[in-house]
Amino acid sequence: MIENIKSVLIGLTKEFGPEETSSALGYGLSLAQQAGAHATVQAASVKLGLSSAGISKVVAGLVQEENRRLQALAEAAARSAHGNAGAAGTVCSTAAPHLGYQQLLAVFRAQARLHDLTIIDAEPEALTPDRGLIDALLMDSGRPLLVVPPGQEVFQARRIILAWDGSGRAARAAADALPLLRTAEAVEVVAVMGEKDLPTSVTGADIAPHLSRHGVNVTVQTLPALDGDVAETLRTHATLTHAEMIVMGGYVHSRLRELVFGGVTQSLLKQSPVPLFLSY
Repeated sequence: MIENIKSVLIGLTKEFGPEETSSALGYGLSLAQQAGAHATVQAASVKLGLSSAGISKVVAGLVQEENRRLQALAEAAARSAHGNAGAAGTVCSTAAPHLGYQQLLAVFRAQARLHDLTIIDAEPEALTPDRGLIDALLMDSGRPLLVVPPGQEVFQARRIILAWDGSGRAARAAADALPLLRTAEAVEVVAVMGEKDLPTSVTGADIAPHLSRHGVNVTVQTLPALDGDVAETLRTHATLTHAEMIVMGGYVHSRLRELVFGGVTQSLLKQSPVPLFLSY
C-alpha cells in the first residue's frame, strides 16, 4: 500500500462536449484507492466574458448560452466522477467551478496547496489554457504534479525512472515522490549526458544511497543523450525498460527559455510515453 499520500486533487477541464475523455480521472481515482487517500475532483470550465459593453444582445445571448452549456458539462463530469469513486470504494468530494480563467487558476492553486499531490491530463500544445493550468500548478502551488498522457487510466508504478541532474528541483522531485518510489519494484536513477555534460560527480550514484536508506530498490544508469536530446533519451529509455513513470524536476531552465528554445520539461509535456511526476 502507498503510504503518506492522504489527499489527491484531480483536475479536469471541460471545453467541448461530453465526448471529452480524461485519463487523469481514472488514473487519479486508481491511485487514491491504492493509497487509501481522499480524492477531490475539480471539474472546471472557463467562463466566457464579454469584451465590450456595447456588444449586441444576440451575441450576449450566445455567450450566456455557451456558458450554461460549459457549466452543465462540468457539473455532469463531477457527478460522474463521484459515482466512479463510490463504485471503487474511494472517498471523494467534487466541485464544478465555472469561473474566468485567472480566477480558475487561483482556485486550482489554492486547492493544490491543500493536497499531497495534484493529477491532471497532459496537454501537448504549449500555448493553450490547459498548459497554462499545468504550469500554474507546477510553478506556484508548492506541491508536486502528476501529468497523465492519454490512455493511462490505471495507476501503475512498478518501474520508475528518476531523472537526475543534481539540481535542487530534481532533489525536490525525489523527496516528493518517495511514497511512490518506496512501493516500486525497481527505481532506476538515470543521468543523461547532454550537449553540455553534467559534472562528472553527477552520475546518479550520489543520490542512490540516500534513496536506499529510505527503502527504495534503486539502481543507477548514466546514458549518452541521443543526438543531444535529453528528453528523447528519457522517452526511449522509458519505453525500452517498460517504465511506468518518470520522476523529474520541472523547468531547470526558465519556462520562457524552454518555450522559445525548447527544453526537457517542454518536450516531455508535449510527448511522454508514461505519466510525469514533476516538482518545481
